[in-house]
Amino acid sequence: MTCPLPLLPASLCAADWATTPALIVMLLGLLAASFARGYSGFGFSAILVASWSLVAPPSLPVAVAVLLEVSASIMQAASVWRDVDWRRIGRLLAGALVCSPFGVLVLTLAAPSTVRLLIAGLVLLCSCALLAGFRLEKPVGTAGQVAVGGVSGFVNGATAMGGLPVALFLAASSIAPATMRATFIAYFFALDIIAGSLLAREGVLGSEALVTALLCLPVLIVGLLLGGRHFLSATPEEFRRHTLWLLVGLALIGIAKVTL
Repeated sequence: MTCPLPLLPASLCAADWATTPALIVMLLGLLAASFARGYSGFGFSAILVASWSLVAPPSLPVAVAVLLEVSASIMQAASVWRDVDWRRIGRLLAGALVCSPFGVLVLTLAAPSTVRLLIAGLVLLCSCALLAGFRLEKPVGTAGQVAVGGVSGFVNGATAMGGLPVALFLAASSIAPATMRATFIAYFFALDIIAGSLLAREGVLGSEALVTALLCLPVLIVGLLLGGRHFLSATPEEFRRHTLWLLVGLALIGIAKVTL
């Protein structure tokens, strides 16, 4: 079979799913994810994994999403440093550090269809909760923040979408948009360093994922620049709503693909 993109790793070219339509889906998903990350600070892994999992085995988008999240955080660090809520990040990471290995174990042991269904169900649940305007009536204390971090770490290890529980938590807390965006970016950097080391230990983060991530960098940069440019020209709430509706659509497609 002729490889639709000669720069792809040989193992990807040999895969039966590596067709031109599949690569177009992956390219569009990458661009949408990068724009969302540049604008709101979250949504990258959810959009990338949800879209790529429609055409590729779940382990590849999870590994690539982790690598690109780290790259995106490094690129955005200088612009958000002063707005980060470091105390909140510390509490979230304490829980994530404990629970991330269990998520990676699920990724390496579960059947691909099970992981796809988990991804789609998680996206749908969190997106609908945020769209419904879910809010916390009282501030969450230290124990609650550590627990949210634990859920985030588990989900990130299994699906690379650990940002969704944190997005739900921060959105429900009515945190200021600039602080929310900055805290997302800083938290994802630390979270994905943890997940990346665990994935590498389990053999999921191999040369195939590294080369694929490198090929994705130009599109990531373009998306981040476009998203960042629009951050000051529109309300974060408006773009978050559009992103969440996109996630709902991707989740429904993913669920239909697995069940049908």
